[in-house]
Amino acid sequence: MANPWDFLSAWAIDNVQPVGVFDPPDGLASSLAEQCLRAARSAGFKEDAIIKSAGGDLQGFMLSELETGANAELRRQTEQDRT
Repeated sequence: MANPWDFLSAWAIDNVQPVGVFDPPDGLASSLAEQCLRAARSAGFKEDAIIKSAGGDLQGFMLSELETGANAELRRQTEQDRT
């Protein structure tokens, strides 16, 4: 992967799974951020480059990804219920 943003985006797609809308992600965003940083270091990226790619808040980025996934899952279930 050529740049930190590409790495972060691909990692999030592969590793951030939707959680139920009413399931609070207690510590999940923090855990995902740590896992991502470990993977990034292993791939040769500097920690600060990944954090910068996440807008300066990797945990917040992961929380946003979790929420996006939960909202997509809710939309999918709603559409499924309509049929």
